[in-house]
Amino acid sequence: MARLGSIKYQVSQILQKVNGIGTSKKETREQSGAKSLESGHKVSDKVHSYKSLENMRNDLTNLANYAKAEFQIKDIKEINIDIVSSWIDSKNIGYNTASNYFSELNKVSDHFNFTREEIKELRADLKNDLPKTVLETRAYKNLEKIELNPKHQAAFELQRDHGLRVNASTHINLDKQLNGNTLTFREKGGKLSQKELNPTLAQKIKENAVDGKYEVNKRTYARDFQKQIEKSGQKYNGTHGIRHSYAQKMLETHSKAEVSQEMGHSRPEITDTYLRWFSSAA
Repeated sequence: MARLGSIKYQVSQILQKVNGIGTSKKETREQSGAKSLESGHKVSDKVHSYKSLENMRNDLTNLANYAKAEFQIKDIKEINIDIVSSWIDSKNIGYNTASNYFSELNKVSDHFNFTREEIKELRADLKNDLPKTVLETRAYKNLEKIELNPKHQAAFELQRDHGLRVNASTHINLDKQLNGNTLTFREKGGKLSQKELNPTLAQKIKENAVDGKYEVNKRTYARDFQKQIEKSGQKYNGTHGIRHSYAQKMLETHSKAEVSQEMGHSRPEITDTYLRWFSSAA
């Protein structure tokens, strides 16, 4: 049973309000105040299938865990549009996937600190920024030859050699997270993980820290990385592609289950997305 006030409990309360399984979608659409984000036509503000309800449960839980881990927000009602934007950005996804998230959030905006209009505006802003389709793979080759400026290099090596997500690799509190060469960090879902770093990398993090914190602007880091990747003759697929490269390299010497565990994935099938080059070449 979910603890009162927990993320699981809060999400379950929202789902109870939008559960429209067994009801007429047409009738609900007529009674709804919700409109399509793109066409402006009336849409149902309920969820009418078990699969859609479960997808919404997973997505809202993921968003809430992100808000808790990155912004120390535990009450879903405090999640605003800036946090939603940051959450979408952290996923490195295509517009079609982001559009599905926006449609879900449009139905439940009354339970958050953002409006349907704000969701519509964010969707419009990202329509031209996000790729329309997700690339077959985002992995890069020969990353050991890539050199960034010293401050960015530590974040890059955390991604390249240890598979960290960009958020975890660019924001480190030394006192709380770095014990000797052991780095403690939170995965996307909020779970704590640890990586044993080589002493040289641990020293790079310390040397580039200010007031006990190693912090890198993600956009500046991404631009630096993009410049070097394009110099190497490769197409830039975002910093998340470094994590794809890590997964594929690790699979050369480890089982898929071990790769999945090392990547911090909650389900092994998620790892398949990162291994497409390897699978297609097999």
